[in-house]
Amino acid sequence: MFSKFFGVAAATALLLSGHALASPKPVVEELFTANRTLGGKVVAYPEGTPEMRVYRLTLPVGAKIPLHIHPAPVVVMVEQGELSNVRIVNGEEETDTIKAGDGFLEGHPEEPHYVINRGTEPAISLVTFASVEGMPNTVPVQ
Repeated sequence: MFSKFFGVAAATALLLSGHALASPKPVVEELFTANRTLGGKVVAYPEGTPEMRVYRLTLPVGAKIPLHIHPAPVVVMVEQGELSNVRIVNGEEETDTIKAGDGFLEGHPEEPHYVINRGTEPAISLVTFASVEGMPNTVPVQ
């Protein structure tokens, strides 16, 4: 009985020592960090019960999200294709083109903008809202 117990204990110690069961290490890549929008405004977090929201957004070629603002910070990471983010500044359009692998931050009430896919393929993005319960993701601007 003792030798059986000793054999099981020795085998367990060997397996758990890290030499016999080497596990792969996680790979952590920082994809995006920002505290200012494309227009240079610092975003602010809204008051209320926090609620994170994550969406996958596919914009076909030529598709447009109409003029709007965000009442809470929004991070957009473009996975495929490219997006044109068009801000209205002093009545003029300012455009940034964001390509696959890049991202941007939105979320300031003084930066109305629209997003359009002017590329040659569908644009796919992950969109994360740092919002609060009951708050809309976007507010249309006329």
